[in-house]
Amino acid sequence: MKTIDPLLGRGERVRYIGRQHVFVLISNILTELMLIGVLVAAGVVSQVAFPDKVLAGMEVGVLVLIVCVIISLLVLGSAFLDYLRWMNEQCVVTDRRVILLRGIFNIEAIDIPIEKINEVELRQSWLGRLFSFGDVEIMTASEPGVSRCRSLADPYGFKRAMNDARSDIERGYAYIDQHDIRAYLDPDVSLPDVGCIAHALQHLADMRDRGLISREEFEEKKRELLNRI
Repeated sequence: MKTIDPLLGRGERVRYIGRQHVFVLISNILTELMLIGVLVAAGVVSQVAFPDKVLAGMEVGVLVLIVCVIISLLVLGSAFLDYLRWMNEQCVVTDRRVILLRGIFNIEAIDIPIEKINEVELRQSWLGRLFSFGDVEIMTASEPGVSRCRSLADPYGFKRAMNDARSDIERGYAYIDQHDIRAYLDPDVSLPDVGCIAHALQHLADMRDRGLISREEFEEKKRELLNRI
């Protein structure tokens, strides 16, 4: 959330945060560790296979072992970068937009407004269905057209959060600050005169008509306000 917070607007709420499934990270790191094991084994075998051969003033077996160790260190560094990439790349759904965060050292943030999204496609392999991950494609009318989140954990949660955000926008209250809503629902708010009470009643009625509060909540708050006169 520390990376997300500076990107959020006033009153903007996060509905979903996802990243690649940990299964993808583990499979990548295991593959790289297996490669390191093969390289180390090759270096050890070269000691036995070339006991007396010399190249450029150095025993061939020792030279092969050094090369294998250097390559192994590079592969180990690649595994560490895979972990950093997994930690930093996120797919976030707020009540206003989808934010795609990418990069390890330099962070790239791609904003896709909810109302600009035409379609979302979800693809799952049998392995993805088993471990609950899948590829999500976000299609918009912009020139790039398609943004992808590969091997996203809980892809159905992403789609559900995005559909909920779209529904709120269509109903017209996604951009209302939740602090303002709580202010009108707070019974301890001091209203010094009849004009303020009438103003609060008007806002409460508007919130009721827009579906922000139920009819029962409206009647309850109306009684509380009228009792202060």
